[in-house]
Amino acid sequence: MRASPRTRWVVVFCVLESLLVFGCTAPYSRRGVPIDSRPTPPQPDSTGAVNRPPSDATHADPQTLEQRVAADTLVASAAVKRCAGRKLLPDQEGVFDETRQLLAEVRDAIAIKDWPRAGSVARRARQLSSSLGCR
Repeated sequence: MRASPRTRWVVVFCVLESLLVFGCTAPYSRRGVPIDSRPTPPQPDSTGAVNRPPSDATHADPQTLEQRVAADTLVASAAVKRCAGRKLLPDQEGVFDETRQLLAEVRDAIAIKDWPRAGSVARRARQLSSSLGCR
Protein backbone atom coordinates (compact mmCIF):
# COMPACT_ATOMS: atom_id res chain seq x y z
CA MET A 1 0.00 0.00 0.00
CA ARG A 2 1.32 3.39 -0.99
CA ALA A 3 1.11 6.48 1.17
CA SER A 4 -0.60 9.51 -0.25
CA PRO A 5 1.49 12.54 -1.20
CA ARG A 6 -0.03 14.46 1.67
CA THR A 7 1.03 11.79 4.16
CA ARG A 8 4.57 11.90 2.80
CA TRP A 9 4.72 15.67 3.27
CA VAL A 10 3.46 15.36 6.81
CA VAL A 11 6.13 12.77 7.60
CA VAL A 12 8.85 14.90 5.98
CA PHE A 13 7.64 17.95 7.88
CA CYS A 14 7.63 16.06 11.21
CA VAL A 15 11.16 14.73 10.59
CA LEU A 16 12.48 18.17 9.67
CA GLU A 17 10.76 19.78 12.65
CA SER A 18 12.19 17.21 15.05
CA LEU A 19 15.67 17.71 13.59
CA LEU A 20 15.28 21.44 13.91
CA VAL A 21 14.02 21.34 17.49
CA PHE A 22 16.25 18.60 18.87
CA GLY A 23 19.25 19.04 16.59
CA CYS A 24 19.65 22.77 17.21
CA THR A 25 18.97 22.80 20.92
CA ALA A 26 21.15 19.83 21.87
CA PRO A 27 24.47 21.73 21.86
CA TYR A 28 22.96 24.62 23.79
CA SER A 29 21.49 22.40 26.45
CA ARG A 30 24.96 21.31 27.55
CA ARG A 31 26.51 23.63 30.03
CA GLY A 32 30.17 24.55 29.87
CA VAL A 33 32.52 25.49 32.65
CA PRO A 34 31.22 28.38 34.75
CA ILE A 35 33.16 31.57 34.13
CA ASP A 36 34.18 31.86 37.77
CA SER A 37 35.94 28.50 37.72
CA ARG A 38 37.92 29.19 34.52
CA PRO A 39 41.63 29.88 34.95
CA THR A 40 42.62 33.52 34.76
CA PRO A 41 45.15 34.31 32.02
CA PRO A 42 48.38 35.98 33.12
CA GLN A 43 48.04 39.72 33.36
CA PRO A 44 50.53 42.09 31.70
CA ASP A 45 53.18 43.67 33.85
CA SER A 46 52.04 47.06 35.18
CA THR A 47 55.44 48.58 34.38
CA GLY A 48 54.90 48.03 30.66
CA ALA A 49 57.95 45.82 30.34
CA VAL A 50 57.62 43.05 27.81
CA ASN A 51 59.20 39.69 28.56
CA ARG A 52 60.22 38.24 25.24
CA PRO A 53 62.63 35.44 24.65
CA PRO A 54 65.85 36.69 23.11
CA SER A 55 65.88 36.64 19.36
CA ASP A 56 68.24 34.51 17.34
CA ALA A 57 69.93 37.65 16.01
CA THR A 58 71.40 38.52 19.41
CA HIS A 59 72.88 35.05 19.86
CA ALA A 60 74.04 34.49 16.31
CA ASP A 61 77.65 34.37 15.28
CA PRO A 62 79.00 37.96 14.95
CA GLN A 63 80.35 37.17 11.50
CA THR A 64 76.90 35.99 10.41
CA LEU A 65 75.37 39.20 11.74
CA GLU A 66 77.94 41.27 9.88
CA GLN A 67 77.19 39.41 6.65
CA ARG A 68 73.46 39.89 7.12
CA VAL A 69 73.92 43.60 7.81
CA ALA A 70 76.15 43.93 4.74
CA ALA A 71 73.66 42.15 2.49
CA ASP A 72 70.66 44.15 3.71
CA THR A 73 72.58 47.42 3.52
CA LEU A 74 73.79 46.64 0.00
CA VAL A 75 70.25 45.99 -1.26
CA ALA A 76 68.84 49.13 0.40
CA SER A 77 71.75 51.29 -0.84
CA ALA A 78 71.29 50.02 -4.40
CA ALA A 79 67.59 50.91 -4.31
CA VAL A 80 68.37 54.40 -3.00
CA LYS A 81 71.02 54.92 -5.71
CA ARG A 82 68.57 53.87 -8.43
CA CYS A 83 66.08 56.49 -7.20
CA ALA A 84 68.59 59.28 -6.56
CA GLY A 85 68.08 62.29 -8.84
CA ARG A 86 64.74 61.05 -10.19
CA LYS A 87 61.40 62.75 -9.92
CA LEU A 88 59.54 60.72 -7.29
CA LEU A 89 55.93 60.66 -6.23
CA PRO A 90 55.23 62.16 -2.79
CA ASP A 91 54.88 58.77 -1.10
CA GLN A 92 58.08 57.56 -2.77
CA GLU A 93 59.92 60.65 -1.51
CA GLY A 94 58.92 59.76 2.05
CA VAL A 95 60.10 56.17 1.62
CA PHE A 96 63.33 57.40 -0.02
CA ASP A 97 64.11 59.81 2.84
CA GLU A 98 63.23 57.24 5.51
CA THR A 99 65.44 54.61 3.85
CA ARG A 100 68.38 57.05 3.72
CA GLN A 101 67.84 57.87 7.39
CA LEU A 102 67.79 54.16 8.29
CA LEU A 103 71.02 53.61 6.34
CA ALA A 104 72.63 56.40 8.36
CA GLU A 105 71.46 54.70 11.56
CA VAL A 106 73.03 51.45 10.33
CA ARG A 107 76.35 53.25 9.81
CA ASP A 108 76.15 54.70 13.34
CA ALA A 109 75.40 51.27 14.84
CA ILE A 110 78.29 49.69 12.90
CA ALA A 111 80.63 52.41 14.13
CA ILE A 112 79.99 51.41 17.75
CA LYS A 113 79.87 47.71 16.82
CA ASP A 114 76.24 47.30 17.91
CA TRP A 115 75.57 44.43 15.50
CA PRO A 116 72.11 43.43 16.75
CA ARG A 117 70.85 47.00 16.30
CA ALA A 118 72.63 47.36 12.98
CA GLY A 119 71.01 44.14 11.80
CA SER A 120 67.56 45.24 12.86
CA VAL A 121 67.81 48.66 11.24
CA ALA A 122 69.40 47.25 8.07
CA ARG A 123 66.57 44.75 7.74
CA ARG A 124 64.00 47.57 8.10
CA ALA A 125 65.87 49.63 5.49
CA ARG A 126 65.88 46.70 3.07
CA GLN A 127 62.17 46.06 3.55
CA LEU A 128 61.33 49.73 3.15
CA SER A 129 63.52 50.14 0.08
CA SER A 130 61.70 47.32 -1.68
CA SER A 131 58.68 49.59 -2.05
CA LEU A 132 60.61 52.35 -3.86
CA GLY A 133 60.12 50.74 -7.26
CA CYS A 134 62.83 52.63 -9.19
CA ARG A 135 64.25 50.56 -12.04
